[in-house]
Parts: sequence; structure tokens; C-alpha cells
Amino acid sequence: MKKTCCFCFCFILLTACSRNADTTLLDTGKSVNWITSGSVHLSPDCLLLKESNALAFTKKPYKNFQLDLECKTDQGAIGGIWFHNPGSIKKNEGYEVLINNNAEAAEWRKTGGLTAIRNFAKRVADNDQWIPVRIEVKAKQICVSVNNILITDYTEPQDPYRDSLYAERKLSEGVFLFVNYGTAGIAFRNIRIQALPGDLSNPTEAVEEQADDIIRLQQQNFPLIDYHLHLKGGWTKEQAAANSRKYGITYGIAPNCGKDFPITDDSGIYHWIDTMQHTPFLLPMQAEGREWVGMFSSEAIAKFDYRFTDAMTWTDDKGRRMRIWIPEETFIDDKQHFMEMLVDRACGIISNEPIDIYVNPTFIPDKLMPEYDKLWTPARMQKIIDACAEHKVAVEINNHYKIPSESFINQAKAAGVKFTFGTNNSAPADVGRLEYAIEMIKKCGLTPNDLFIPSN
Repeated sequence: MKKTCCFCFCFILLTACSRNADTTLLDTGKSVNWITSGSVHLSPDCLLLKESNALAFTKKPYKNFQLDLECKTDQGAIGGIWFHNPGSIKKNEGYEVLINNNAEAAEWRKTGGLTAIRNFAKRVADNDQWIPVRIEVKAKQICVSVNNILITDYTEPQDPYRDSLYAERKLSEGVFLFVNYGTAGIAFRNIRIQALPGDLSNPTEAVEEQADDIIRLQQQNFPLIDYHLHLKGGWTKEQAAANSRKYGITYGIAPNCGKDFPITDDSGIYHWIDTMQHTPFLLPMQAEGREWVGMFSSEAIAKFDYRFTDAMTWTDDKGRRMRIWIPEETFIDDKQHFMEMLVDRACGIISNEPIDIYVNPTFIPDKLMPEYDKLWTPARMQKIIDACAEHKVAVEINNHYKIPSESFINQAKAAGVKFTFGTNNSAPADVGRLEYAIEMIKKCGLTPNDLFIPSN
């Protein structure tokens, strides 16, 4: 972990009889059950890992298992639960389930992710409360649930990709290691380990990793987040969550909010937020049209993890309200004048509307697309970029439209603008694996520091 934070782990002893002889109930009050190092406090109620480098190993190795426990973190705490660890303090042997319930963006990876393999960006639990955590290993499948939400469902392929730092991050057999990376406390209790049969078959299909860019970027700590997705075209929450887990991309699922869109008032926002509780998604707001600012209260808008909009709806100099992705609602009397109006309106949106991300950047009507590079002059791009830099608004790299151009991204990067990745799907078939964004990462030399991370 790059950040030092505070932890405290606590485990409560369960002494009741188990119906399953293969289930171990760990007694946290007996030091004979643990190998500890650093500032560790053992009691019948909890095992506390108080400070940085506090460690607690179990003794019995497991291969296939189900681990159930409850965890409570102090504010600022970050830690990990390791399994298939050989009993070594080397932190890259075996797999780690990250523990981080902080809203701050400094450490964007949150509880339930499989560190460096399936990083996860949505906070589904708060500090200072007990939360249930379940980790299961069945053959080559690893599942992690937090607060009864399935976060990770990863199947290790026959030939997993690991760079040299993570060469030992593979399934084998080993003990559990609980570790504190900071100065605050983490507590675990009610720890149950159930041994599962050793001859289980592989229950799910693995993603081939040797040619997979996503697993490489995971190991480079890139925030692989699709910030701009919709439940459209029959795509359900369940399908989206399964897709997210399969490929290791955290999804931001947004409703459309504004004039003539599904959500038009605060009650619509609150209802939508309620329907999306207990899901593994970031919850953004897509603000539509220019009227949205007066349609919703600041309190309702603040319910979202972040807010974004675009310059695809605006009124021209003749008072005509245009939605420029709809040909019959788009008026282009003179293409140069149209572009000047588009840039002017975009700069006004970025400067005056309370957004975090400017999406669908450099979108122009289909009629003008053959002249995209000519119409988007360096001067026009720079005006948009300057507005984003001044108001700290991130720019989306859009996977569906494949915009903005490499030239725009290089100019924006030079100005210190942050980026996000997004799709803006209209159907399930539109949802890919961030191919265009990954292409731009490579061509423009983007690093994790170039990317926007919201607090959530």
C-alpha cells in the first residue's frame, strides 16, 4: 500500500458446537492459535491490529475453503486479508483481499477487491461499523462478498499473467494472514473457516490473460473504471454486475436526469438511488440539457458519487434548442459558425454547471464527422481544455464514439487535465472492455496520476 493508514482488526471467539466437522471457529483469546508480530492485541472478543505492520497468521493451511468473518475499520484504516500465504510476511505471496472503507480518493481501491488482480473502486461499507465479509476458494474460482454484495468473482486461468512483482500471486495452499498497513485500527470477529473438498472442479470459465491489457493495467494500479454506463436496451443490474466482475472493470451506472428524460425532479433521484442500493456500482448523475441546474436541489444532486454532462444539447444564436445527436433537431447553417457556437456553449457548460466530468467530448453531428480533424482545430480544442483545467473538470475518453482524438488528449494532458473512461452505451452490445481508452493510454503515455478519482 502506498498510503499509511490506521487499522484495527478484531475477531470474536465462537465456541458453539458446529454441525460441520470441517468448520474451524477461531479463538482470538488464545495466543496459541496465532503467530503475531507488531502491535497486536488478543482477547476473547477481538484480535486488534493496532498499527502499521501489525500481523496475525493462522496456523493451519487450507486449499479450498469458505472464510466468514466480521470486520470493523477505524477512520483512515487500510489493511488486507491474505490467503494461500506460506506463512511469510512477504506481501506478494498468495492473494490479498483489500480492506479500505474510506471515502477519500487517495487510495481508490476499496474493500472486496483482489489486490492487483481485480481491483474494485466502489465503497460498499462504512468505517466504524461491523460488516460481514466472505471469501471462498473453490478450485480456481475466488469469490469475495462484502455486506452481502458479491464484489469479486475471479477464476484463475491455466496460465495467469503476473508481472515480476506479483509472480507468486497464484492459487496454491496456505494460511491466512491479517495485516495492517497504517496507524489506525481494524477489528475482526466471528471468524469461521470451513474446509471444502480438495477435488472440486472449476466452476466458471476464466478470462485468458496472456494477451489481456486489463490484467496488466490492474497490476500497474490503473483505475479501470467505466464511469459512463446505462441500464438500457434490456441490460439488467444483474447482467452488468456479472460483466463487471468477469472483466475486472468497476462500473458507474447513471440515470439520465433533465428535461424530457426519465428523471425530472428530486423524488426521481431519491427513488433511483434507493433501487441501486446493495449493488457494486458507482452511482453517477448524467445531467441532460441546460435546464437541469434549476430542476434539482443541491441536496439531491449530492446523493450521487459524481456528476457529468456534455455539450450535446444547447440553444443556438437563433434560439433553436438542438440535440445534436439527432439529425432532424440539428441546424448547421454554416459549419464554421456551428463549431464556434459549440465551443462557446461547451466552455459555458464546463465553467458554470456543477459537474465533475465533461463527457462525449468533441462530439459533432454525423454530417460533420468526415471533417472532424479539420474542424477541431488546436485553438478550438485549447479553449475546451483551458475551461476544464481552470474548473478542475475531468475529460472523458469515450469508448463508444472513440473521442476525443489523440491530439486533444495530448494537449489536455500537457495542461494538467484529468481523464476518465466511459462508454455511453445504448445497448448491451455497446459495452466493451475500454478498448479505445486503453489504446489512448498507450499512445499518449497516460499514467494513473492522469486519471480522475471521485470520493464515494
